[in-house]
Amino acid sequence: MHRFFVDYKITSDQIVIDDKNDVNHIKRALRVTVGEKLEICDAESDEYIVEVKSIDDVIVCDVIEKNAVDRESPIQVDLYQGLAKGSKMETIIQKSVELGIHTIYPLNTKRAIVKLDDKGEKKKIERWQKIADEAAKQSKRSHLPVIENVISVKNFSSVYEQYDLILVAYELESSRTLKQLLSNEYKRIAVIIGPEGGFEVEEVELLVGLGAHSISLGPRILRTETAGSTLVSILQYELGDISK
Repeated sequence: MHRFFVDYKITSDQIVIDDKNDVNHIKRALRVTVGEKLEICDAESDEYIVEVKSIDDVIVCDVIEKNAVDRESPIQVDLYQGLAKGSKMETIIQKSVELGIHTIYPLNTKRAIVKLDDKGEKKKIERWQKIADEAAKQSKRSHLPVIENVISVKNFSSVYEQYDLILVAYELESSRTLKQLLSNEYKRIAVIIGPEGGFEVEEVELLVGLGAHSISLGPRILRTETAGSTLVSILQYELGDISK
């Protein structure tokens, strides 16, 4: 059953899908007809089964039932991903969303190969958000992850206080193992991954000064497009809902 999202709380027995991209996708790509059923998630991550009643410039649906399911992880993990070149960033976003990431912050670092101006950043964010939306639909998420604007390492100082745990994938002499860190319970976690060229030591020291834990992901060096998914998978297994 095809899945879509609306940006409001469903409070009546009839809902309207008016997002132009969704309407076009339903009409032209999926060729949905009147009488077919869809899954709809609202702004509060509630899930509904609906029946299509009319198809025009908007899609009108009647609510058939509300599903009592919770598809979101009990932990909120945000990914701060160093800007990666080519299609790597798209792969990172897609896989992170499938694994339950809450919010993704593209991270500008000193060694990042990718450099975006204001116009280029806007186009990339729009593209990345579309990929995140599609991944959320495919993986039956109840929440649409948001791709935020690009943030620099130094600007992390404005957001670090909202996290219970901050992990940066970079091995310093003082690095602790994940097993040691995950012996406690955490609800909101930041995962920070460098670009292809990695972090400058000064960047990691700045993050550690803000309370981040420098961690190793094992004896083998992981690519930037592998590291984030690996770490998020471990967190979801240990603290989230993968092991349920």
